[in-house]
Amino acid sequence: MLPEELQQLKEYLRIDYDDDDETLKSLHKRAKISVRNQVGVIDVSIEDAKEQYDQACAMLVQHWYDNRESFRIGNNAYEIPHSLNSLLRELRYCYQVEEETV
Repeated sequence: MLPEELQQLKEYLRIDYDDDDETLKSLHKRAKISVRNQVGVIDVSIEDAKEQYDQACAMLVQHWYDNRESFRIGNNAYEIPHSLNSLLRELRYCYQVEEETV
């Protein structure tokens, strides 16, 4: 993850300290894998697809970062927001790379 990407992610998450940088990098790496697993290969050379892909990854990082505990006392864990599911659906059906048949 490039330093500029980390800074953008921290701005999105409203984090202004460096203590969790390694955690954020790790979560971002896993978020990229998760989004690809859920939507398949997408054409990130299309600007709209790249922006939605980045947004979906950031939202997933935020969800995981905010819900790092294996359980919560006093309230339920939050479900993945509808907005993330909507982005994943759009990436899956609007920007997925067609597989070539051999």
